[in-house]
Amino acid sequence: MIRIKITGGNLKGRAITVPENDVARYTSSKVREAIFAMTGDVTGLRTLDLFAGSGSFTIESLSRGAATATCVEKDKQMVNTLKTNFSTLSLEKNCFVLNMDVRYAIPFLYKRALNYDIIFMDPPYEQEFIPETMALLQKYVIYHKDTVFILEYSKRESPLVSLTDGWNKRATRRYGDTVISILDMPDRGEERQLRIMN
Repeated sequence: MIRIKITGGNLKGRAITVPENDVARYTSSKVREAIFAMTGDVTGLRTLDLFAGSGSFTIESLSRGAATATCVEKDKQMVNTLKTNFSTLSLEKNCFVLNMDVRYAIPFLYKRALNYDIIFMDPPYEQEFIPETMALLQKYVIYHKDTVFILEYSKRESPLVSLTDGWNKRATRRYGDTVISILDMPDRGEERQLRIMN
């Protein structure tokens, strides 16, 4: 097992435990800190964590004041890990975990008229999940005009990710092999819920 430390908020310094295997890839503390430096204050916001994996983004967001979080993860072992970590940190009342493929979860959430302020996705690298997922989100609107989309992907996917039509790219940062991009809705005007730091 691997222990991952929370980097900010009221749970800073606490650790979550995740399986050590050849399949899972965990976001480094440096990248997690960078994500929240780019997005700014998340207090009171509703987050959706697609391809949730270990749930580190969800836990970081709740630690930093997010109101609620929905995690979508299809791997049963990772779902069990998620639930254990949420319980250990007393976060289970703020979290809804869907053991489901993202392709089915997005229409599922849409049918329930759910809506999110931040949508985060960190799918397996180099499998073309991001353009497919963004296309689904265009079809099934589970967000509003001020929602911010955070994408984590491999530097080798950058040309492909740039083809996510219909979205404004507000910031992009590279950390080794990992790239973080923040997108929002087109033509949303000057008013913003989140301060995007360029």
